Parts: sequence; C-alpha cells; structure tokens
Amino acid sequence: RDLRVTHRVFSIDPPGCQDIDDALSARPLPGGGFEVGVHIADVGYFVRPGSVLDAEARGRGTTVYLTDRRFNMIPEELSENLCSLREGVDRLSVSCIWTMDDEGLIVDV
Repeated sequence: RDLRVTHRVFSIDPPGCQDIDDALSARPLPGGGFEVGVHIADVGYFVRPGSVLDAEARGRGTTVYLTDRRFNMIPEELSENLCSLREGVDRLSVSCIWTMDDEGLIVDV
C-alpha cells in the first residue's frame, strides 16, 4: 500500500542524512481523530535469514555513529540506497499505524 498518496510522511533523520531508515506519518480522519504511523525501512526484504549478511548484521547489532564517521550494520548500498526512505523514490517499509481519537487515545491499530 502506497501511504505517500493518502498520508503526510516525513523523516525524523537530520538534514543531509544518507541512511533514512525511519519515518512518521499523520493524517486527520474525516469523522474526527487522526492516524499516526511509524515506518521503518524493510531491510529484511534484502537480507535473507541465515545468510552471511544476516549473521554479520546480527553481530553488529546497530549502526554506530561517531563524530567523524559511522560503522554501518549493513552495507552502504542497502543502508544509503535500496533501503533509504528517500523522498519521491519507491521503497519498502514495515509500518504500524494507530487510529487515535481527538484526545490522542488509541482506538485501533
């Protein structure tokens, strides 16, 4: 489902970031309330369970950011290109969307 058509989707990564791996979305609902979504780049589509790449990524656990460089959990081609949630580019993500009432209480997931 292409949420870019119906939702305002935006990154929470800083300007200039190359590995945009998460995003948020929000939209008001016609009858009141709103939907809020969290969208995470679907790295699993490219990294098969039990593969050498999977084992390496599991060993690293996360990308490590230092002041002058970073050590990626997955190769740059994935983190900065194929999985990066760039504006105007088709990408896969895993999403969780909450329906909330006007008070911000979750009424559906």
